[in-house]
Amino acid sequence: MEAVQQAKVSRPFFVRDATGLVRELSWFDTFLCGFGILNVALGLVQAFAYAPYVFPGSNMAIAFLIALPGAFFIGLLNALFTAAMPRSGGDYVWVSRSLSPVVGFAVNFFATFGVIAAAAVNIWYMASNFLAPALYVMGFEAAASWVATGQAALIMGIPAIALLVLIFSLGLNVVRRVMLALFIITGIGTIVWLLIMLFGSNASFIAGFNSVLGDNAYQNMIQTAAAAGRVVDPAQTGRNSFYAMIYAFQMYGGFQMIGYFAGEIKRVHRSAMQAIMTALAVGALFFILGSLIVVRYFGAEFLGAVAYLANAAPDQLGLPLGAYISNMIIFMTQSKFLQIVVSLGFLATITWILLPQMLIITRNMFAWSFDRLIPSWVAKVNERTHSPVNATIIAGILIYIMLLITLLTQFWAYLVNLAGVGALVGMLVAISAIIFPYRRKDIFEKAPAIVKGKFLGLPWLTWAGIFTLITQGFLTFIAFTTPAIGGAVSMVSLLSSLAVFVIAFPLYLIPYYVNKKRGLDTSLAYKELPPE
Repeated sequence: MEAVQQAKVSRPFFVRDATGLVRELSWFDTFLCGFGILNVALGLVQAFAYAPYVFPGSNMAIAFLIALPGAFFIGLLNALFTAAMPRSGGDYVWVSRSLSPVVGFAVNFFATFGVIAAAAVNIWYMASNFLAPALYVMGFEAAASWVATGQAALIMGIPAIALLVLIFSLGLNVVRRVMLALFIITGIGTIVWLLIMLFGSNASFIAGFNSVLGDNAYQNMIQTAAAAGRVVDPAQTGRNSFYAMIYAFQMYGGFQMIGYFAGEIKRVHRSAMQAIMTALAVGALFFILGSLIVVRYFGAEFLGAVAYLANAAPDQLGLPLGAYISNMIIFMTQSKFLQIVVSLGFLATITWILLPQMLIITRNMFAWSFDRLIPSWVAKVNERTHSPVNATIIAGILIYIMLLITLLTQFWAYLVNLAGVGALVGMLVAISAIIFPYRRKDIFEKAPAIVKGKFLGLPWLTWAGIFTLITQGFLTFIAFTTPAIGGAVSMVSLLSSLAVFVIAFPLYLIPYYVNKKRGLDTSLAYKELPPE
Protein backbone atom coordinates (compact mmCIF):
# COMPACT_ATOMS: atom_id res chain seq x y z
CA MET A 1 0.00 0.00 0.00
CA GLU A 2 2.87 2.34 0.87
CA ALA A 3 4.44 1.86 -2.59
CA VAL A 4 1.13 2.80 -4.22
CA GLN A 5 0.86 5.93 -2.10
CA GLN A 6 4.40 6.93 -3.04
CA ALA A 7 3.55 6.62 -6.71
CA LYS A 8 0.52 8.87 -6.32
CA VAL A 9 2.49 11.47 -4.40
CA SER A 10 5.56 11.56 -6.62
CA ARG A 11 3.97 11.30 -10.06
CA PRO A 12 3.44 15.09 -10.47
CA PHE A 13 7.13 15.69 -9.95
CA PHE A 14 7.95 14.17 -13.32
CA VAL A 15 7.47 16.32 -16.40
CA ARG A 16 4.63 14.06 -17.63
CA ASP A 17 3.08 10.64 -17.10
CA ALA A 18 4.87 8.99 -20.05
CA THR A 19 8.24 9.65 -21.66
CA GLY A 20 7.01 9.53 -25.25
CA LEU A 21 9.99 7.35 -26.15
CA VAL A 22 9.30 3.99 -27.79
CA ARG A 23 11.14 0.69 -27.36
CA GLU A 24 12.42 0.34 -30.94
CA LEU A 25 15.89 -1.17 -30.43
CA SER A 26 16.30 -4.94 -30.79
CA TRP A 27 19.09 -6.79 -29.00
CA PHE A 28 21.17 -6.60 -32.19
CA ASP A 29 20.61 -2.84 -32.50
CA THR A 30 21.68 -2.56 -28.87
CA PHE A 31 24.72 -4.72 -29.60
CA LEU A 32 25.67 -2.39 -32.47
CA CYS A 33 25.54 0.56 -30.06
CA GLY A 34 27.80 -1.06 -27.47
CA PHE A 35 30.11 -2.65 -30.03
CA GLY A 36 30.32 0.67 -31.86
CA ILE A 37 31.79 2.38 -28.81
CA LEU A 38 34.06 -0.57 -27.96
CA ASN A 39 35.11 -0.36 -31.61
CA VAL A 40 37.72 -3.03 -32.31
CA ALA A 41 39.40 -1.28 -35.24
CA LEU A 42 39.77 2.06 -33.47
CA GLY A 43 40.69 0.31 -30.22
CA LEU A 44 43.61 -1.56 -31.75
CA VAL A 45 44.85 1.63 -33.40
CA GLN A 46 44.74 3.67 -30.20
CA ALA A 47 46.09 0.93 -27.95
CA PHE A 48 49.25 0.71 -30.04
CA ALA A 49 49.47 4.49 -30.34
CA TYR A 50 49.91 4.94 -26.58
CA ALA A 51 50.57 1.73 -24.60
CA PRO A 52 54.04 1.00 -26.10
CA TYR A 53 55.07 4.56 -25.20
CA VAL A 54 53.68 4.70 -21.65
CA PHE A 55 54.52 1.08 -20.81
CA PRO A 56 57.59 0.10 -22.89
CA GLY A 57 57.79 -3.58 -23.73
CA SER A 58 54.20 -4.24 -22.67
CA ASN A 59 52.27 -7.05 -24.32
CA MET A 60 48.82 -5.77 -25.30
CA ALA A 61 47.41 -9.26 -25.90
CA ILE A 62 48.23 -10.10 -22.27
CA ALA A 63 46.85 -6.74 -21.12
CA PHE A 64 43.55 -7.40 -22.90
CA LEU A 65 43.42 -10.87 -21.34
CA ILE A 66 44.15 -9.56 -17.83
CA ALA A 67 41.45 -6.91 -18.20
CA LEU A 68 38.80 -9.37 -19.38
CA PRO A 69 37.51 -10.61 -15.97
CA GLY A 70 37.15 -7.05 -14.70
CA ALA A 71 35.39 -6.03 -17.91
CA PHE A 72 33.05 -9.00 -17.49
CA PHE A 73 31.90 -7.86 -14.05
CA ILE A 74 31.52 -4.26 -15.24
CA GLY A 75 29.35 -5.61 -18.04
CA LEU A 76 27.37 -7.80 -15.65
CA LEU A 77 26.73 -4.83 -13.36
CA ASN A 78 25.44 -2.74 -16.24
CA ALA A 79 23.29 -5.53 -17.68
CA LEU A 80 21.63 -6.30 -14.33
CA PHE A 81 21.13 -2.64 -13.39
CA THR A 82 19.65 -1.99 -16.85
CA ALA A 83 17.21 -4.88 -16.43
CA ALA A 84 16.27 -3.73 -12.91
CA MET A 85 15.72 -0.08 -13.87
CA PRO A 86 15.16 0.07 -17.63
CA ARG A 87 14.87 3.83 -18.05
CA SER A 88 16.78 6.52 -19.93
CA GLY A 89 19.74 7.90 -18.00
CA GLY A 90 21.61 4.76 -16.96
CA ASP A 91 23.79 5.40 -13.93
CA TYR A 92 21.88 8.62 -13.21
CA VAL A 93 18.79 6.53 -12.47
CA TRP A 94 20.70 3.71 -10.77
CA VAL A 95 22.80 5.80 -8.40
CA SER A 96 20.11 8.39 -7.67
CA ARG A 97 17.67 5.64 -6.64
CA SER A 98 20.26 3.53 -4.77
CA LEU A 99 22.73 5.92 -3.18
CA SER A 100 21.82 9.60 -3.46
CA PRO A 101 20.05 11.81 -6.04
CA VAL A 102 22.78 14.46 -6.08
CA VAL A 103 25.55 11.84 -6.34
CA GLY A 104 23.63 10.12 -9.13
CA PHE A 105 23.44 13.37 -11.07
CA ALA A 106 27.14 14.09 -10.46
CA VAL A 107 28.16 10.63 -11.68
CA ASN A 108 26.03 10.98 -14.79
CA PHE A 109 27.11 14.58 -15.43
CA PHE A 110 30.76 13.44 -15.37
CA ALA A 111 29.96 10.59 -17.77
CA THR A 112 28.02 12.88 -20.11
CA PHE A 113 30.85 15.42 -20.13
CA GLY A 114 33.23 12.60 -21.05
CA VAL A 115 31.04 11.42 -23.93
CA ILE A 116 30.59 14.98 -25.26
CA ALA A 117 34.37 15.47 -25.14
CA ALA A 118 34.98 12.12 -26.82
CA ALA A 119 32.50 12.93 -29.59
CA ALA A 120 34.25 16.25 -30.24
CA VAL A 121 37.66 14.57 -30.38
CA ASN A 122 36.28 11.88 -32.67
CA ILE A 123 35.03 14.52 -35.11
CA TRP A 124 38.49 16.07 -35.08
CA TYR A 125 40.14 12.67 -35.60
CA MET A 126 37.60 11.75 -38.27
CA ALA A 127 38.96 14.59 -40.41
CA SER A 128 42.65 14.57 -39.50
CA ASN A 129 43.42 10.88 -38.94
CA PHE A 130 40.90 9.04 -41.11
CA LEU A 131 39.41 11.22 -43.86
CA ALA A 132 42.82 12.69 -44.73
CA PRO A 133 44.43 9.25 -45.27
CA ALA A 134 41.41 8.11 -47.30
CA LEU A 135 41.79 11.12 -49.59
CA TYR A 136 45.54 10.52 -49.79
CA VAL A 137 45.23 6.93 -51.02
CA MET A 138 42.62 8.07 -53.55
CA GLY A 139 45.17 10.48 -55.00
CA PHE A 140 43.82 13.74 -53.56
CA GLU A 141 47.01 14.65 -51.72
CA ALA A 142 46.40 18.42 -51.60
CA ALA A 143 42.92 17.91 -50.16
CA ALA A 144 44.31 15.39 -47.66
CA SER A 145 46.89 17.91 -46.50
CA TRP A 146 44.21 20.53 -45.80
CA VAL A 147 41.76 18.10 -44.18
CA ALA A 148 44.44 17.11 -41.68
CA THR A 149 44.51 20.64 -40.21
CA GLY A 150 42.59 21.85 -37.19
CA GLN A 151 40.97 24.56 -39.29
CA ALA A 152 39.47 21.89 -41.55
CA ALA A 153 38.08 20.03 -38.54
CA LEU A 154 36.36 23.19 -37.31
CA ILE A 155 34.84 23.89 -40.73
CA MET A 156 33.87 20.31 -41.53
CA GLY A 157 32.60 19.75 -38.00
CA ILE A 158 29.59 21.98 -38.70
CA PRO A 159 28.02 19.88 -41.50
CA ALA A 160 29.12 16.66 -39.77
CA ILE A 161 27.29 17.57 -36.56
CA ALA A 162 24.33 18.96 -38.50
CA LEU A 163 24.00 15.62 -40.31
CA LEU A 164 24.23 13.80 -36.99
CA VAL A 165 21.45 15.98 -35.54
CA LEU A 166 19.30 15.39 -38.65
CA ILE A 167 19.72 11.61 -38.47
CA PHE A 168 18.65 11.54 -34.82
CA SER A 169 15.79 13.95 -35.40
CA LEU A 170 14.36 11.50 -37.93
CA GLY A 171 14.08 8.84 -35.23
CA LEU A 172 15.74 5.61 -34.13
CA ASN A 173 14.63 3.68 -37.21
CA VAL A 174 16.89 5.89 -39.32
CA VAL A 175 19.68 5.72 -36.72
CA ARG A 176 19.48 1.91 -36.76
CA ARG A 177 19.82 1.72 -40.54
CA VAL A 178 22.77 4.12 -40.62
CA MET A 179 24.51 2.18 -37.84
CA LEU A 180 24.06 -1.10 -39.68
CA ALA A 181 25.52 0.36 -42.89
CA LEU A 182 28.54 1.73 -41.01
CA PHE A 183 28.98 -1.61 -39.22
CA ILE A 184 29.11 -3.45 -42.55
CA ILE A 185 31.61 -1.00 -44.10
CA THR A 186 33.72 -1.11 -40.94
CA GLY A 187 33.63 -4.89 -40.86
CA ILE A 188 34.78 -5.24 -44.46
CA GLY A 189 37.62 -2.74 -44.00
CA THR A 190 38.77 -4.22 -40.68
CA ILE A 191 38.74 -7.81 -41.91
CA VAL A 192 40.69 -6.89 -45.06
CA TRP A 193 43.22 -5.00 -42.89
CA LEU A 194 43.66 -7.95 -40.52
CA LEU A 195 43.88 -10.46 -43.39
CA ILE A 196 46.65 -8.47 -45.07
CA MET A 197 48.61 -8.70 -41.82
CA LEU A 198 47.69 -12.34 -41.18
CA PHE A 199 48.81 -13.53 -44.60
CA GLY A 200 51.73 -11.13 -44.73
CA SER A 201 54.90 -11.12 -42.66
CA ASN A 202 57.16 -8.72 -40.87
CA ALA A 203 59.62 -9.09 -43.75
CA SER A 204 56.94 -8.11 -46.29
CA PHE A 205 56.03 -5.04 -44.23
CA ILE A 206 59.68 -4.01 -43.92
CA ALA A 207 60.07 -4.35 -47.69
CA GLY A 208 56.98 -2.23 -48.33
CA PHE A 209 58.01 0.37 -45.75
CA ASN A 210 61.53 0.68 -47.15
CA SER A 211 60.30 0.81 -50.75
CA VAL A 212 58.28 3.96 -49.95
CA LEU A 213 60.56 5.71 -47.44
CA GLY A 214 63.99 4.52 -48.58
CA ASP A 215 66.52 1.82 -47.81
CA ASN A 216 66.80 0.91 -44.11
CA ALA A 217 63.92 3.28 -43.22
CA TYR A 218 62.41 0.61 -40.94
CA GLN A 219 65.61 0.09 -38.94
CA ASN A 220 66.31 3.82 -38.95
CA MET A 221 62.94 4.42 -37.25
CA ILE A 222 63.93 2.10 -34.40
CA GLN A 223 67.38 3.68 -34.10
CA THR A 224 65.95 7.22 -34.17
CA ALA A 225 63.65 6.38 -31.25
CA ALA A 226 66.54 4.90 -29.29
CA ALA A 227 68.64 8.01 -29.93
CA ALA A 228 65.71 10.18 -28.82
CA GLY A 229 65.59 8.37 -25.48
CA ARG A 230 63.46 5.25 -25.86
CA VAL A 231 64.57 2.51 -23.49
CA VAL A 232 62.98 -0.85 -22.78
CA ASP A 233 63.87 -2.58 -19.51
CA PRO A 234 63.28 -6.34 -19.97
CA ALA A 235 62.85 -6.68 -16.21
CA GLN A 236 59.79 -4.39 -16.38
CA THR A 237 57.91 -6.04 -19.25
CA GLY A 238 55.71 -8.14 -16.94
CA ARG A 239 54.86 -5.18 -14.76
CA ASN A 240 54.24 -2.98 -17.81
CA SER A 241 51.96 -5.57 -19.40
CA PHE A 242 49.90 -5.63 -16.19
CA TYR A 243 49.75 -1.84 -16.02
CA ALA A 244 48.84 -1.63 -19.71
CA MET A 245 45.48 -3.10 -18.75
CA ILE A 246 44.34 0.49 -18.14
CA TYR A 247 44.52 0.96 -21.92
CA ALA A 248 42.82 -2.39 -22.41
CA PHE A 249 39.94 -1.18 -20.22
CA GLN A 250 39.76 2.06 -22.17
CA MET A 251 39.53 0.10 -25.42
CA TYR A 252 36.93 -2.32 -23.99
CA GLY A 253 35.03 0.65 -22.58
CA GLY A 254 31.66 1.36 -24.15
CA PHE A 255 30.35 -2.17 -24.65
CA GLN A 256 28.41 -1.81 -21.38
CA MET A 257 26.97 1.68 -21.91
CA ILE A 258 23.55 0.66 -23.17
CA GLY A 259 21.80 1.54 -19.91
CA TYR A 260 21.75 5.20 -20.89
CA PHE A 261 19.07 4.47 -23.50
CA ALA A 262 17.43 1.50 -21.75
CA GLY A 263 14.01 3.10 -22.13
CA GLU A 264 14.11 2.33 -25.87
CA ILE A 265 15.27 -1.30 -25.83
CA LYS A 266 12.80 -4.09 -26.59
CA ARG A 267 12.60 -6.96 -24.06
CA VAL A 268 15.29 -5.15 -22.13
CA HIS A 269 15.70 -7.74 -19.36
CA ARG A 270 17.03 -10.21 -21.98
CA SER A 271 18.39 -7.85 -24.62
CA ALA A 272 20.67 -5.98 -22.21
CA MET A 273 22.57 -9.08 -21.09
CA GLN A 274 22.68 -10.53 -24.60
CA ALA A 275 23.96 -7.34 -26.23
CA ILE A 276 26.53 -6.52 -23.55
CA MET A 277 28.05 -9.98 -23.27
CA THR A 278 28.09 -10.52 -27.04
CA ALA A 279 29.88 -7.20 -27.55
CA LEU A 280 32.45 -8.09 -24.88
CA ALA A 281 33.03 -11.63 -26.17
CA VAL A 282 33.48 -10.56 -29.80
CA GLY A 283 35.52 -7.53 -28.78
CA ALA A 284 37.85 -9.54 -26.52
CA LEU A 285 38.43 -12.14 -29.23
CA PHE A 286 39.35 -9.52 -31.83
CA PHE A 287 41.43 -7.44 -29.41
CA ILE A 288 43.52 -10.38 -28.19
CA LEU A 289 44.01 -12.04 -31.57
CA GLY A 290 44.32 -8.68 -33.30
CA SER A 291 47.09 -7.61 -30.92
CA LEU A 292 49.03 -10.78 -31.69
CA ILE A 293 48.60 -10.24 -35.43
CA VAL A 294 49.64 -6.57 -35.22
CA VAL A 295 52.83 -7.29 -33.25
CA ARG A 296 53.77 -10.22 -35.49
CA TYR A 297 53.34 -8.12 -38.63
CA PHE A 298 54.78 -4.73 -37.67
CA GLY A 299 57.31 -5.89 -35.06
CA ALA A 300 57.27 -4.93 -31.38
CA GLU A 301 60.36 -2.72 -31.62
CA PHE A 302 58.96 -0.81 -34.58
CA LEU A 303 55.59 -0.27 -32.86
CA GLY A 304 57.36 0.95 -29.75
CA ALA A 305 59.59 3.28 -31.76
CA VAL A 306 56.68 4.82 -33.67
CA ALA A 307 54.64 5.32 -30.48
CA TYR A 308 57.62 6.86 -28.70
CA LEU A 309 58.46 9.31 -31.48
CA ALA A 310 54.80 10.27 -32.01
CA ASN A 311 54.41 11.16 -28.32
CA ALA A 312 57.89 12.33 -27.29
CA ALA A 313 59.56 13.60 -30.48
CA PRO A 314 56.92 14.08 -33.21
CA ASP A 315 59.25 16.23 -35.32
CA GLN A 316 61.45 13.15 -35.83
CA LEU A 317 58.66 10.77 -36.86
CA GLY A 318 58.78 11.39 -40.61
CA LEU A 319 55.70 9.39 -41.62
CA PRO A 320 53.51 10.86 -44.39
CA LEU A 321 50.19 9.97 -42.72
CA GLY A 322 51.10 10.03 -39.04
CA ALA A 323 51.70 7.32 -36.47
CA TYR A 324 48.39 5.41 -36.45
CA ILE A 325 48.86 1.83 -37.63
CA SER A 326 45.64 2.17 -39.65
CA ASN A 327 47.48 4.58 -41.90
CA MET A 328 50.36 2.15 -42.47
CA ILE A 329 48.18 0.65 -45.21
CA ILE A 330 50.22 2.57 -47.79
CA PHE A 331 53.20 0.37 -46.85
CA MET A 332 51.20 -2.87 -46.49
CA THR A 333 49.96 -3.35 -50.05
CA GLN A 334 50.50 -1.80 -53.46
CA SER A 335 46.86 -2.38 -54.39
CA LYS A 336 45.06 0.97 -54.52
CA PHE A 337 41.75 -0.85 -54.25
CA LEU A 338 42.71 -2.52 -50.97
CA GLN A 339 44.18 0.72 -49.65
CA ILE A 340 40.87 2.49 -50.35
CA VAL A 341 38.77 -0.33 -48.83
CA VAL A 342 40.77 -0.28 -45.59
CA SER A 343 40.85 3.53 -45.40
CA LEU A 344 37.09 3.78 -45.94
CA GLY A 345 36.60 1.09 -43.31
CA PHE A 346 38.44 3.18 -40.73
CA LEU A 347 36.57 6.31 -41.79
CA ALA A 348 33.31 4.39 -41.25
CA THR A 349 34.39 3.14 -37.83
CA ILE A 350 35.15 6.63 -36.46
CA THR A 351 31.78 7.76 -37.82
CA TRP A 352 29.95 4.76 -36.36
CA ILE A 353 31.09 5.57 -32.82
CA LEU A 354 29.43 9.00 -33.01
CA LEU A 355 25.92 7.53 -33.23
CA PRO A 356 25.82 5.72 -29.87
CA GLN A 357 27.65 8.67 -28.31
CA MET A 358 24.91 11.01 -29.53
CA LEU A 359 22.30 8.58 -28.23
CA ILE A 360 23.89 8.61 -24.77
CA ILE A 361 24.18 12.41 -24.56
CA THR A 362 20.60 13.08 -25.64
CA ARG A 363 19.04 10.45 -23.38
CA ASN A 364 20.97 11.62 -20.33
CA MET A 365 19.78 15.19 -20.86
CA PHE A 366 16.29 13.82 -21.42
CA ALA A 367 16.45 12.03 -18.05
CA TRP A 368 17.62 15.20 -16.26
CA SER A 369 14.81 17.17 -17.82
CA PHE A 370 12.24 14.53 -16.94
CA ASP A 371 13.27 14.84 -13.28
CA ARG A 372 13.07 18.67 -13.55
CA LEU A 373 16.80 19.34 -13.17
CA ILE A 374 16.91 21.26 -16.45
CA PRO A 375 14.02 22.92 -18.35
CA SER A 376 11.14 20.61 -19.21
CA TRP A 377 11.21 21.55 -22.92
CA VAL A 378 14.47 19.60 -23.25
CA ALA A 379 12.43 16.40 -22.76
CA LYS A 380 9.94 17.30 -25.49
CA VAL A 381 9.48 14.38 -27.90
CA ASN A 382 8.34 14.54 -31.52
CA GLU A 383 5.11 12.53 -31.70
CA ARG A 384 5.88 11.16 -35.16
CA THR A 385 9.54 10.19 -34.81
CA HIS A 386 9.55 9.64 -31.01
CA SER A 387 12.79 11.61 -30.92
CA PRO A 388 13.73 14.24 -28.29
CA VAL A 389 14.54 16.85 -30.93
CA ASN A 390 15.39 19.69 -28.53
CA ALA A 391 17.85 17.52 -26.62
CA THR A 392 19.36 16.43 -29.93
CA ILE A 393 19.94 20.02 -31.08
CA ILE A 394 21.47 20.96 -27.72
CA ALA A 395 23.76 17.92 -27.88
CA GLY A 396 24.99 18.96 -31.33
CA ILE A 397 25.72 22.49 -30.11
CA LEU A 398 27.59 21.19 -27.04
CA ILE A 399 29.72 18.85 -29.16
CA TYR A 400 30.72 21.70 -31.47
CA ILE A 401 31.51 23.99 -28.54
CA MET A 402 33.75 21.25 -27.14
CA LEU A 403 35.40 20.91 -30.56
CA LEU A 404 36.14 24.66 -30.54
CA ILE A 405 37.52 24.47 -27.01
CA THR A 406 39.68 21.47 -27.88
CA LEU A 407 41.23 23.00 -30.99
CA LEU A 408 41.48 26.66 -29.97
CA THR A 409 42.41 26.58 -26.27
CA GLN A 410 44.67 24.86 -23.77
CA PHE A 411 41.60 23.52 -21.94
CA TRP A 412 42.83 19.93 -21.77
CA ALA A 413 46.14 21.01 -20.25
CA TYR A 414 44.19 21.80 -17.08
CA LEU A 415 42.08 18.64 -17.05
CA VAL A 416 44.65 15.97 -16.31
CA ASN A 417 44.18 12.75 -14.32
CA LEU A 418 40.70 12.36 -15.81
CA ALA A 419 41.27 8.62 -16.17
CA GLY A 420 41.87 8.33 -12.43
CA VAL A 421 38.88 10.48 -11.54
CA GLY A 422 36.76 8.47 -13.96
CA ALA A 423 37.74 5.28 -12.14
CA LEU A 424 36.85 6.92 -8.81
CA VAL A 425 33.45 7.86 -10.19
CA GLY A 426 33.03 4.29 -11.39
CA MET A 427 33.55 3.15 -7.81
CA LEU A 428 30.41 5.07 -6.81
CA VAL A 429 28.39 3.11 -9.36
CA ALA A 430 29.88 -0.10 -7.97
CA ILE A 431 28.90 0.87 -4.41
CA SER A 432 25.37 1.58 -5.64
CA ALA A 433 25.19 -1.93 -7.12
CA ILE A 434 26.39 -3.48 -3.87
CA ILE A 435 23.75 -1.79 -1.72
CA PHE A 436 20.84 -1.61 -4.19
CA PRO A 437 19.28 -5.03 -3.37
CA TYR A 438 19.20 -4.09 0.31
CA ARG A 439 18.51 -0.37 0.27
CA ARG A 440 15.87 -0.46 -2.47
CA LYS A 441 14.12 -3.76 -1.83
CA ASP A 442 10.93 -2.24 -3.22
CA ILE A 443 12.51 -2.00 -6.70
CA PHE A 444 14.76 -5.06 -6.42
CA GLU A 445 11.95 -7.43 -5.49
CA LYS A 446 9.91 -6.31 -8.52
CA ALA A 447 12.85 -6.74 -10.89
CA PRO A 448 13.01 -9.59 -13.45
CA ALA A 449 14.24 -12.97 -12.22
CA ILE A 450 17.62 -12.48 -13.90
CA VAL A 451 18.30 -9.55 -11.56
CA LYS A 452 17.26 -11.39 -8.39
CA GLY A 453 19.56 -14.39 -8.91
CA LYS A 454 21.96 -15.15 -6.06
CA PHE A 455 25.29 -16.89 -5.51
CA LEU A 456 26.44 -17.94 -2.03
CA GLY A 457 23.58 -15.97 -0.57
CA LEU A 458 24.45 -12.66 -2.26
CA PRO A 459 22.65 -11.20 -5.30
CA TRP A 460 24.64 -11.35 -8.52
CA LEU A 461 24.33 -7.56 -8.74
CA THR A 462 26.09 -7.24 -5.38
CA TRP A 463 28.87 -9.58 -6.55
CA ALA A 464 29.21 -7.55 -9.76
CA GLY A 465 29.47 -4.38 -7.66
CA ILE A 466 32.16 -5.89 -5.42
CA PHE A 467 34.37 -7.00 -8.30
CA THR A 468 33.77 -3.77 -10.20
CA LEU A 469 34.83 -1.84 -7.10
CA ILE A 470 38.07 -3.85 -6.95
CA THR A 471 38.67 -3.34 -10.68
CA GLN A 472 38.09 0.42 -10.51
CA GLY A 473 40.38 0.56 -7.49
CA PHE A 474 43.20 -1.02 -9.52
CA LEU A 475 42.59 1.41 -12.38
CA THR A 476 42.60 4.38 -9.98
CA PHE A 477 45.96 3.26 -8.59
CA ILE A 478 47.51 2.81 -12.04
CA ALA A 479 46.18 6.16 -13.30
CA PHE A 480 47.43 8.14 -10.32
CA THR A 481 50.84 6.45 -10.19
CA THR A 482 51.62 6.76 -13.91
CA PRO A 483 52.27 10.43 -14.83
CA ALA A 484 52.40 9.62 -18.56
CA ILE A 485 48.68 8.77 -18.50
CA GLY A 486 47.37 12.02 -17.10
CA GLY A 487 50.28 14.08 -15.87
CA ALA A 488 51.95 14.27 -12.49
CA VAL A 489 49.51 14.16 -9.59
CA SER A 490 49.32 17.40 -7.63
CA MET A 491 46.64 19.22 -5.71
CA VAL A 492 46.05 21.49 -8.71
CA SER A 493 45.78 18.62 -11.21
CA LEU A 494 43.53 16.60 -8.92
CA LEU A 495 41.20 19.51 -8.19
CA SER A 496 41.00 20.49 -11.88
CA SER A 497 39.84 17.00 -12.85
CA LEU A 498 37.54 16.64 -9.85
CA ALA A 499 35.94 19.96 -10.82
CA VAL A 500 34.03 18.22 -13.63
CA PHE A 501 32.42 15.99 -11.00
CA VAL A 502 32.07 18.58 -8.23
CA ILE A 503 30.44 21.26 -10.42
CA ALA A 504 27.45 18.95 -10.78
CA PHE A 505 26.52 19.46 -7.13
CA PRO A 506 25.49 23.13 -7.45
CA LEU A 507 23.95 22.34 -10.84
CA TYR A 508 21.69 19.87 -9.02
CA LEU A 509 21.04 21.91 -5.88
CA ILE A 510 20.04 25.15 -7.65
CA PRO A 511 17.04 23.65 -9.52
CA TYR A 512 16.24 21.55 -6.44
CA TYR A 513 15.72 24.63 -4.28
CA VAL A 514 14.03 26.57 -7.09
CA ASN A 515 11.52 23.75 -7.49
CA LYS A 516 11.10 23.51 -3.74
CA LYS A 517 10.12 27.20 -3.57
CA ARG A 518 7.49 26.42 -6.18
CA GLY A 519 6.11 23.72 -3.93
CA LEU A 520 7.78 20.81 -5.75
CA ASP A 521 10.02 18.60 -3.64
CA THR A 522 11.85 16.83 -6.46
CA SER A 523 13.59 14.50 -4.01
CA LEU A 524 10.30 12.58 -3.83
CA ALA A 525 10.69 11.63 -7.49
CA TYR A 526 13.71 9.49 -6.61
CA LYS A 527 11.61 7.24 -4.40
CA GLU A 528 10.41 5.45 -7.53
CA LEU A 529 11.39 4.84 -11.13
CA PRO A 530 10.41 7.40 -13.77
CA PRO A 531 7.40 6.40 -15.89
CA GLU A 532 7.99 4.63 -19.20
